[in-house]
Amino acid sequence: MTFALVGLGIGPLEIGVILIVVLLVFGPSKLPQLGEGVGKMLRGFKKEMKSMEEESGDKAADADNAEPAGEIDVTPKDGDKKPA
Repeated sequence: MTFALVGLGIGPLEIGVILIVVLLVFGPSKLPQLGEGVGKMLRGFKKEMKSMEEESGDKAADADNAEPAGEIDVTPKDGDKKPA
């Protein structure tokens, strides 16, 4: 059985070494807290990625329904004026 993380070339031996180093660095009492933190981080990351995908889908739908772009108005607004 060959198990390796795709594209990283990390096999079972490397994963085992990493787990042993993590156990030595953090100790057995901190591992549950570490795992909980990693889990929360991954859930937050997935949530943000999903919201970004939804936003890009909404923008693409809006762009499809938009009228073709014409001239660009470059007239300064009141807040953009610099005092003389």
